[in-house]
Amino acid sequence: MRVNGLRETLARLNAFGEQGKRRIQQITAVSGQEIATRASQNLSSYQDVDQTGTIAQSINARSDENGFKTVISVNQVPMGAYIEFGTGTYVEVADEWKDIAWQFYVNGRGQLHPHPYFYPAFNEGRNKYLQDLQEALQRLAREFNSTN
Repeated sequence: MRVNGLRETLARLNAFGEQGKRRIQQITAVSGQEIATRASQNLSSYQDVDQTGTIAQSINARSDENGFKTVISVNQVPMGAYIEFGTGTYVEVADEWKDIAWQFYVNGRGQLHPHPYFYPAFNEGRNKYLQDLQEALQRLAREFNSTN
């Protein structure tokens, strides 16, 4: 079975009823936690910007919308954003995150180089999330076909 994209995969999993929905919830929760953990590890590798580990320890994941969504946050605001994106002339922001980054703009005079930790974790996690959902769909399809 070939499935393209997140929406199609989710729709096909939902077609399996409660079993499909449970798999989505499980994978969403695990993926969110993995992204949070990876972001924390990434940040910890930059020993010069989070020397006490306070920001890395503030990264967390929580389920939302009955488990169909995971919210990952960095509770050390705005410093977490400054580390991620940089400040002043050193700012580097991926296009899909520009709206988020602008919330933390102050005056354009900072001196902090970016140390991306969250965005790389998110990208890696997003790809793995889709792969895990597609594998779950294939397993459910096999299980369903073997019982009929």
